[in-house]
Amino acid sequence: MEQAPILDAWYAALRSGDEAAFQAGVTEDIAILYRGRPGLLPWTGEWHGVAACRRLFSIVAQHLEIIAITPRLRMAQDDRVAVLLSGHWRARATGREVQADVMNLFMLRDGRVACYEVFHDTAALREALADTRLRDTP
Repeated sequence: MEQAPILDAWYAALRSGDEAAFQAGVTEDIAILYRGRPGLLPWTGEWHGVAACRRLFSIVAQHLEIIAITPRLRMAQDDRVAVLLSGHWRARATGREVQADVMNLFMLRDGRVACYEVFHDTAALREALADTRLRDTP
């Protein structure tokens, strides 16, 4: 299976907010796992099914503006793909910007995204959303 067109369509649908393209590119039982401490961000946690995933993206869009997302590395094994990307976002409430590297893990099934797992710098996002600095721990 050629993963590049599937993932290119995924990222294009996320950037544009194209509902039809999103739905065409995912399985009905899609799972999104946004890793991070519960409650740190409004969207950390597990989201299952197309409707829940739409809610997730709506919540993220309420809080963040995507300035740029640049894939840097893509590695695939069978139906699993890891994508390292650099991103640049702006918190809508505070105007603060965040630049961070993010790891996205995908599981594909029948040419569509069945699972999307995100490992992000959640502390940097929280600081931008709350316009505060989290306390460093030893």
